[in-house]
Amino acid sequence: MRTPPVSVGEILELSPDGLVAGGEAICRVDGFPLFVPRIYRGDVAQIEVVEVKRGFGRGQVIELVSASPQRRRDPCPVAGECGGCDWAELRLDAQLDAKKEIVLDSLRRIGKFDPGALPSIRLHASPLNYRLRSRLHADPSDPGSVGFYARKSNDVVPISERCEVIGPALLGNLDALRNVARGGAVIDAFESSHAFSYAARPDDDTKGVPVALEVGSRTYTLSTTTFFQVNRHLLGRLIALVSAHAAESAGRELALDLYGGVGFFALPLAERFARVVTVEALGEAHIYAGLNCRATPNVAVVGAPVEEFLEAFEEQADFALADPPRAGLTPRALDLLARAAPPKICYLSCDPVTFSRDAAELGRRGYALRSLDLLDLFPNTHHVETLSLLALEQ
Repeated sequence: MRTPPVSVGEILELSPDGLVAGGEAICRVDGFPLFVPRIYRGDVAQIEVVEVKRGFGRGQVIELVSASPQRRRDPCPVAGECGGCDWAELRLDAQLDAKKEIVLDSLRRIGKFDPGALPSIRLHASPLNYRLRSRLHADPSDPGSVGFYARKSNDVVPISERCEVIGPALLGNLDALRNVARGGAVIDAFESSHAFSYAARPDDDTKGVPVALEVGSRTYTLSTTTFFQVNRHLLGRLIALVSAHAAESAGRELALDLYGGVGFFALPLAERFARVVTVEALGEAHIYAGLNCRATPNVAVVGAPVEEFLEAFEEQADFALADPPRAGLTPRALDLLARAAPPKICYLSCDPVTFSRDAAELGRRGYALRSLDLLDLFPNTHHVETLSLLALEQ
């Protein structure tokens, strides 16, 4: 491998090629990739090289020479330091275009998919002030101040009155939260279209308190520390898309809801299938899934790792929904899911790299990628959520 053409401390004037998974921009120096945060296609900037490895380097912006037309005017005043969002300076339409490019690039590079053979990616934009749940932190050096952590730091950046991430009810109750912050280090706030609630706890206390969230006609009970989809604007859209895929199943006897959490998808799937089995390994989420599904007799709630459940699974499912963590399906889970051979697998992913890897593996087991939706669950951030349908080819 040739010697890198840059060195630490060197300052270069560069313009990026685009944004990549993880949120940084990629600049190239004689073909050598340099990853730089907080710069966008169309920008020209003075960049200092801060790290050099054999195959890539990292840089930081010293001065913006000329701004991209994709930049927004007057974003949140603390966007540059707050860890709540990292793309706040980028226009929302440009954010969505960049996320589509990231998904396509991951499918091409990681999954080795032919871009021309992929289904069209349907884009689902979201309004701002989208967070259904927000975890805020008290500033120990400034009693009464509350905010998000700074990037790559546990320093607290006070919430701005113009924050575009948290919901309007939280913004309207900042004074109350500041008072609560004096007695607690962490505040978990929740808001749906129907209600707003919050709870404070010490930062070393992982025990949450129950809250109720309404999504359409359904009410879910969960803990302040239990995972739940975060974008209050697109929760209904997620359910509608999954339900539409489920409705296309030839059989309607049995659906699997893998990594099912508190039962968010199990309840709408129960309206489509005679039986639903929802599987969740995390104890707290499993308990709340039981509570949420207790009045739905055709839902069985299983508290076990997905691999353990699939190892013992001997039935034929008509449909499977997988919503794994960011790391994606484990090799064992993927093997067992392919062995179970549901005709359709709906895969919800929060990481385009691991999704591309898993989609390619499922492709080698006979599944074709039939549809792909990109939901902007996290505006003003680089995070990408995709919902795909993979069908077993006959």
